[in-house]
Amino acid sequence: MGALSDRPTAAALGNPGVLTVNGAAPYDIPGLVDHIVERYHRTHERELPCTTRLARQVEQLYASDPNCPVGLADHLTALAAHLEAHHWREETILFPLLRIGTPHCLEFVIRRMTADHVNIELELMTLQRLTKGYRPSFEAPFCWQALHVMCRKLESDLREHTRLDHEVLYALLVS
Repeated sequence: MGALSDRPTAAALGNPGVLTVNGAAPYDIPGLVDHIVERYHRTHERELPCTTRLARQVEQLYASDPNCPVGLADHLTALAAHLEAHHWREETILFPLLRIGTPHCLEFVIRRMTADHVNIELELMTLQRLTKGYRPSFEAPFCWQALHVMCRKLESDLREHTRLDHEVLYALLVS
């Protein structure tokens, strides 16, 4: 998309949230937003506290092990706070604007969301470092191995959420 005429527009008055690009088939923006909120935001809200608690337990139980992911629980706590703020911005600013079909006023909001995603990418790099690429030592106990699986899933979910935002949602809205 480049020219102003290529920008998505409300498909029709009275049908907010359905966008078209150059007369192409409409995109179900409200459906995509609902999917992102339910699949990713709510999943992070449910799973991240459990992952953080497990990280704290692993750190306490195995602190003397040189392979212990020391600092992981604190990192997950900080990540949870950043995600909570990002999700709040999406759910209270970006998504309501999308639902009413006002893509022309979203560039600033999307720039902010993109900056959040850059920060999340940095957080994921730290997560990989702290977990040594999600590869616990061979002799690591089950709880430690489970922690690495949970962290790998968190990264996968965050990457897919970010991909949907950038490659699908924002791509429709910003030239």
